[in-house]
Amino acid sequence: MGRRIEIGILYSRSGNYRLLSESCRSGAMTAIADVNADPAIPIEFVPVERDPQGNIDGYATGCADILANSGARHIIGCITSWSRKEVIPILERAGGTLWYACPYEGFEANEHVVYMHACPNQHLVPLLAYVVPRFGANGFLLGSNYIWGWETNRVARDLIADAGGKVLGERYLPLGEVDISRLIAEIQATRPEFILNNLIGSSSYAFIAAYAE
Repeated sequence: MGRRIEIGILYSRSGNYRLLSESCRSGAMTAIADVNADPAIPIEFVPVERDPQGNIDGYATGCADILANSGARHIIGCITSWSRKEVIPILERAGGTLWYACPYEGFEANEHVVYMHACPNQHLVPLLAYVVPRFGANGFLLGSNYIWGWETNRVARDLIADAGGKVLGERYLPLGEVDISRLIAEIQATRPEFILNNLIGSSSYAFIAAYAE
């Protein structure tokens, strides 16, 4: 058996974005299992898991608990940028590191966070470079009402303006909101050439289902 290294896992297993969270957790746990099963790797990862249950206050609490009550100094976790920002002060005080595996809005760099996924210059800029010449530059922007939606749509507004287009509507929903009827009516009335959907979790699923009808 190799040297045992505790590693924090901080994903919600319930709540509005449970499916996203479970997907990331599954990837982390699979990677840990693969490392532990490889006899050529002289370490064994021991997951120390806390479940915020989709409660934003639970992320800081869970992060602090992992760092204070285990040997883990690295934590894999958080889905939303809101939750990531909640744990950064804890990480800074305790000298921990968050491995953040989700796309994010950019405009942040912290030595206690490893940002493993794309930011707007890597996902939104290429997306609109593809969409605008094919469908048009007049868009409707949707987002969940927190920093991911705000900042991503802010970049989108600039890109649309640079392309000579117009933002025909920009709307935000609280996390978990599934009453989409007014959004659908407004989109039908404004007839955008594309819709940029930055809703997450159950809000996004509800919107896609309603739009398909």
